[in-house]
Amino acid sequence: MLLETSPLRSSKRARTRDQLLAAAQSLLMTHTAAALGIRQITDHAGVVHGTFYNYYPDVAALVADLGELLGANHAAAMAGFNQALADPALRFARITRQTLRMVAKEPGFGRLIFDVGLPADSLVSELRLRLKLDLAEGMQLGRFNLSDLDLTTSMVSGAISGLALDLHRGILPLTAIEAATTRLLELLGLDPAVAAALGHEPIPFPLTPALPMRWLALPPIRPPAGSVP
Repeated sequence: MLLETSPLRSSKRARTRDQLLAAAQSLLMTHTAAALGIRQITDHAGVVHGTFYNYYPDVAALVADLGELLGANHAAAMAGFNQALADPALRFARITRQTLRMVAKEPGFGRLIFDVGLPADSLVSELRLRLKLDLAEGMQLGRFNLSDLDLTTSMVSGAISGLALDLHRGILPLTAIEAATTRLLELLGLDPAVAAALGHEPIPFPLTPALPMRWLALPPIRPPAGSVP
């Protein structure tokens, strides 16, 4: 239908979808995902109750979309490191530090990831895939000394998740991020002095993304080179 494909209609639909997601995020700061109700979300978003069903069949579908949005926001926040850094060891260090900083500096992110029952599959899959690609490249270039790529990916991704949880819970201070990153680099086979230099590199990190997250706030995805627009 023309109404469904026109730019104005698409833009209005995207804004309303973001309103619902933003309302859910606000509610999740004091509720769990299991406690959310449709009318609660629509009232908070300032839309008619029936509007919800134009976007999601139930709350579980909205929560799943919010999980996808969380993964997309993390990927967008790390995109500059992925594109600009040729050294996989330096890339690993910066992405690890920024990922942990996001959780430590914005408690809302940690709550969404660990506390409210949000499906974290999208974020975990995105992290794991990015990590495995970086580790494989580091092995190929001789930067990392690994005997088993899959095992190392599991161990390191688990370590990063555990560090993020401890930072969110306040078990570890923000100042532990650099030391933890250095230790992970050493486990990947880097010389301790090199690992320390990368793990403590003094750089101005980008600001932590603000909550609530919105699909329309994400930067546009650039098509691969040579693709047909």
